[in-house]
Amino acid sequence: MSKLYGVLLLLVATHCVTSTTNTYVYEFGQNVGNVVYQYDGRIPLFQPVTHKDISIPTGVTVTYVRVTVDALSPPKVDFEADRNRVSIVYSWTQISMSSYSIIVKGFIV
Repeated sequence: MSKLYGVLLLLVATHCVTSTTNTYVYEFGQNVGNVVYQYDGRIPLFQPVTHKDISIPTGVTVTYVRVTVDALSPPKVDFEADRNRVSIVYSWTQISMSSYSIIVKGFIV
């Protein structure tokens, strides 16, 4: 019976955490060009560091990256242009459970 209470408590806590999230938007570059990549993902509770490699078609120059994170507190978000990689990092004191969306725009050269 105690396992049932534990599972129930976890479900209630998860619902409370996800219903009180804020939206944080990070933008890199200039908002011009066409959408060349889009991705939606989730970050689990005990994963403070998330890297997402962005596959860009050959001959496309990236002009803009927008990362939207729905979380309890703001993470540190970086775009590594030389590696086409987005990094989302939470400190050890933050709750990392969140969802995110990446939109990349660019031009064909």
